[in-house]
Amino acid sequence: MIYGLRGKLAAKGTASIAIDVGGVSYEVNIPVSTYDAVGSLGEEVAVFTVMVVREDDMQLYGFATEDERRLFKLLIGVNGIGPKTALGVLSSASVADIYGFISNSNTSALTAVPGIGRKTAERMVLELRDKIGRIELSVQGEAIEGKEEIRSGAVEALVALGYSRMQCERAVREVLKRDASTGNSVEELVRAALKEVK
Repeated sequence: MIYGLRGKLAAKGTASIAIDVGGVSYEVNIPVSTYDAVGSLGEEVAVFTVMVVREDDMQLYGFATEDERRLFKLLIGVNGIGPKTALGVLSSASVADIYGFISNSNTSALTAVPGIGRKTAERMVLELRDKIGRIELSVQGEAIEGKEEIRSGAVEALVALGYSRMQCERAVREVLKRDASTGNSVEELVRAALKEVK
C-alpha cells in the first residue's frame, strides 16, 4: 500500500489534488482541511495516504496529518461509512472535535455532518469509543480533555438561540482554535462564538 506521497502540486481542487511524483501524477481525494494545508500549485507537497480498493474501483485518499489518516481508517471501518462519508466527517470538524464527539457519545454533533444519520452516529460511538480511547493524539494546540463539557454546553446554548448546529460547531471550533483559553466557561465561549456566527 502507498503510505504517503511527496512531490509537486500539479492540480488543486476542493475535493481532490494531483501530485507529480517523478513525472507520474497521482490523483488524491482529500478533505477540506487538507485542501487548506497543501499550499499552492507548483509547490512541493507531502500527504499521508490510504488506498481503498473496491471490486471495480481503486482510489487514493490523502491527508495533511497522520491523525487525519488514522481517523479516516477508523471511520471507513464502521459499517455504513464509506470513504466519501468519512471525508465529509473530516471536512466538517477537526480530528480533536470528532474524537471528542465520539468519546462523549455526542451523537447530535455527529448527525450534523452530511451523510451521518442517527443510527450511523450511534454505531460510530459504539464501535470507535474504546479504540480512540487508546490513541495518543498529536493534534497541535487542541486539547480534548476537560473542554468537551464546556464546548458542548456552548454549542447547545447557541442552538437554543436559533442558529444551526453545524454553524454553532464551526463557530465554537474557530474560537477554540484561535485561543484555547477562551473555553474556560460556557458563557465566555458563547460570547466569543456569537461574533463568529453573526
